[in-house]
Amino acid sequence: MAAANNTVPLATVAKLLDLTERRVNQLAKEGVLPKTARGRYELVPVVRAYIAYLRQKAVNSDVGKDDWGTQRTRLTKLKADMAEMEKRQMEDNLIPADDVSDAWEAMVSNMKAKMLSLPSKVATAVFVAEDVSEAKRIIKEQVNEALAELAAIEVKTSNPIRSTSTGDDSEQDAKATRPAARAKSK
Repeated sequence: MAAANNTVPLATVAKLLDLTERRVNQLAKEGVLPKTARGRYELVPVVRAYIAYLRQKAVNSDVGKDDWGTQRTRLTKLKADMAEMEKRQMEDNLIPADDVSDAWEAMVSNMKAKMLSLPSKVATAVFVAEDVSEAKRIIKEQVNEALAELAAIEVKTSNPIRSTSTGDDSEQDAKATRPAARAKSK
């Protein structure tokens, strides 16, 4: 009769473990929680078993029971993403961020130089202009020339996403050095 005093009903175990009664029954069927009689559980062994179950579950989630399968799926998805990026790059719809950044740097630098040189370039022409409208036309021509030069700069891909692919899963990523992108004027 002493064993009956140490047991608690299913509802008590569910409340203590913060689970539903259905989940407690599932864990008992899976052999995770020890069950003494129909709807009765010994409290200490149940709590210890549940703690051990949670610990094992945490370890498995860190390492991953299906680690190989998960990593294989991840690799397959990454390869598909890389193939999509390579396709978009070949269609000229995708440019590596480093190349865009380098081209913008070149464009801003070029525009800064053009704008800073405008006063000295147009000062004498504006000074000898017959009227204000001619001075405006001279300044406008020089600004348009600078803008046309800026518009002519192209972003060249100097570091493609992937140059070749053998499809071999064991292939290590190539250690590519990243040459600076070139901004080219027409």
